[in-house]
Amino acid sequence: MLRRLTIAVAILAMLGTAANAQNRDRFLQVMTRNMDTGSDFGFVLGATDQLGVLLGIRATYQEILASDIPERADGIAAEIQTIHPDLVALQEITTLSTGPYGGPATTVVANQLQSLMAALRRRGLHYATIALQANADVELPAFDQSFNLFDVRLTDFDAVLARTDLPVSQFKLANIQQQHFNAALVFPILGQAIRFPRGWIALDAKLRGKTYRVVTTHLETLNLEVQAAQALELVSGPGSSGLPLVLAGDLNSDANNPSLTQSPAYHTLVNAGFLDVWEILHPGDAGNTWPLHGEDPQTQASTPNQRIDLVLTRGDGITAREISLVGTTPPGSMQLWPSDHAGVVGSFTLLPKQ
Repeated sequence: MLRRLTIAVAILAMLGTAANAQNRDRFLQVMTRNMDTGSDFGFVLGATDQLGVLLGIRATYQEILASDIPERADGIAAEIQTIHPDLVALQEITTLSTGPYGGPATTVVANQLQSLMAALRRRGLHYATIALQANADVELPAFDQSFNLFDVRLTDFDAVLARTDLPVSQFKLANIQQQHFNAALVFPILGQAIRFPRGWIALDAKLRGKTYRVVTTHLETLNLEVQAAQALELVSGPGSSGLPLVLAGDLNSDANNPSLTQSPAYHTLVNAGFLDVWEILHPGDAGNTWPLHGEDPQTQASTPNQRIDLVLTRGDGITAREISLVGTTPPGSMQLWPSDHAGVVGSFTLLPKQ
């Protein structure tokens, strides 16, 4: 009888150990990172006449080149190597191209995503781009050094990267969706109405038997009415999933100033039932993510005063374990900041169905 009891206890202990191991394996880690174009476009937005716009486009082009996109992408790859998140949500990914005046501008001068993926491969990391959302795609004339006209094209993207070194039985992606918001800001530049669309990416992922949804977005910053409308679209669209949901992105909405008039996106999301992981795990800590510095390599560090890069959750079955900032100090001998934003990394326990 004692032997049978001992065997039964041992079996129960083994089952408990297996269950605990399975629960430990249901840890999800998501990183969100604004890659930073390398310019705040102040030269263009501040221009008061056509000549000022042309000169501003040239200055912006030079500013982006001076920011050293490949070196900064390598800095973000180093962060990914240290953290090894399951999913990486990226915003403000830039492709910069030039061409003859009148276009098309097809000569690629800088491709931020290609630079990042090359840096990840050099480090022996296994990630793939599983979704790429093209947002604004703007081509305008500018002066070269001899004051001849040429075209500059800037294309803005959001993306999601996923680990490819896990077997499908442990990590499987499905229902990948992406869409532009109906609400978008329009700029009048050189007699053109330049629409700056933004959008979202959503996917369902099964991590060791547990399915969840991850959404990323980069909301409007220059017009709060447009931002509010985009947040409402987010709630009624990809945010309406019945699955446990993680929203990670640059919301351009200060969580430390959560009023409807000052931060409409954050206010809208929280009132729709989204939980602010940083506020839950670090109450009283501002956790500001922007701005880390100005928009060129020589600019000194500044003091971040807004928390706009956020990780939020909604729904049962997911519990936040940890959240932290990355990229808050410039790495490497060149002392280049990877971005003017800090990144945010959230770790979660995916709970089995009760």
